[in-house]
Amino acid sequence: MSPIDSGEYKSKIGLDSIYIAEIVADELTGYAAEAPEYFAPAVEASQEPVVNTETQYADDGPFDVFTSEGETAIAIQVTNLPLSIQARVTGATFDTASGRVFETSAVPPYFALGFRSLKSNGSYRYYWFLKGRFDKPSENAVTRGETPDPQVLEMTYRAIQTQYAFDVGDVDAQVKRVVGDEDTDNFSATGWFDAVQTPEGAAPSSI
Repeated sequence: MSPIDSGEYKSKIGLDSIYIAEIVADELTGYAAEAPEYFAPAVEASQEPVVNTETQYADDGPFDVFTSEGETAIAIQVTNLPLSIQARVTGATFDTASGRVFETSAVPPYFALGFRSLKSNGSYRYYWFLKGRFDKPSENAVTRGETPDPQVLEMTYRAIQTQYAFDVGDVDAQVKRVVGDEDTDNFSATGWFDAVQTPEGAAPSSI
């Protein structure tokens, strides 16, 4: 086991480079995503995985613990989002002829979501969530007063595991998140946002 760099314990103090990539395919035979594209200026991204735990009791005491993990909800705040991108990620229709958005009951497509977080030692932690959908945004508007009060746009991205099982070493497994620290031995962030990163390298453009 490689020694741990003390920098890996440093707190996260920043957030930038939010990217999305539409999922082209995710099935038993393979996974593919489009080339990543810039999403919006980042304000905040908080992750909350849903984990269910059940303790089994036997012989008058706790005997075993069972856990299962569901979605991970990533609450994202950005400065704002162009209506064309907002419509695309939520399944709405953007009419280029009129510049208007028509919200319908269409099912939104799946996207991969990537970003990075600056740590206090100047290194970054990098993320890719391989599959998820965006909820419709929450936004607020306030009247202008003497003190500027900029409002942010909030969206929730719900990450789930891929259907495709990747080679992760000893087993093939479905994957929800790929994450790495810049100051971890053997980690490289080169090309991190050029393609969705998977356990088998960058995601192929087709399967």
